[in-house]
Amino acid sequence: ACEIAEEYASIMKRYLHRATIGVIISYVILLIDGLPLKNCALGILAYLSYFPLLATFPFVETVSLGTILAGVMTLANHMMWFNYFISYEYRRTLNQSDMNKMMGSPAMGVMGFLFVFVWLVPLGFFVSLTSMEESLPLAGGGGRKKKGIFKSFVDSILEKKDQLFPGNVKRYE
Repeated sequence: ACEIAEEYASIMKRYLHRATIGVIISYVILLIDGLPLKNCALGILAYLSYFPLLATFPFVETVSLGTILAGVMTLANHMMWFNYFISYEYRRTLNQSDMNKMMGSPAMGVMGFLFVFVWLVPLGFFVSLTSMEESLPLAGGGGRKKKGIFKSFVDSILEKKDQLFPGNVKRYE
C-alpha cells in the first residue's frame, strides 16, 4: 500500500485533502446531532492541523512544528473520543437507544468511528509521506530518490532483524 501511495502522490494528496474536508463537515453534522461540543471541536482542530502537512505533501520534515502539532492533536483527539465512549453518559445513551438492539456489538461501532473520524487521514499521511532525511541517492548521481517514512521504518526493522539473526537472512534475486 505504501508503494502505491508513494507512486501516485498527487492522487493521494487529493484524497487526503478531500477526506480531511469530509471529516470536518461530518464533525459539524455530529455536533448538530448532539455529540459533545468539546469532542467535536477538538476533532475539527485536529483535522485542521493536517492542512500545513498537505502544503508540502508528500515531503515532510519529521521534526517540524506542523508534524509534531498534528501528531499531538491526533493523540489528543483519540484520547478524548476514547474517554467519551467509555463514559457513563455514552453507555446510558446506548442503553436507552432502540438502535442498540439492531446495531449489534457497540464495540464495532466505536472502532469504526475511531477509524473514520480519528485515524483515517493520519494513517494516510503515515503511509505516504516522504522524509527528506530518508531519501536515497539516485543512480545517475546528483539527485535523490525519495523513500517513504513507512517504508523506511519497515526496512530499518527488517535490517535490525537481519543483524540480530544473521543465519535466517533470505535473499531473493
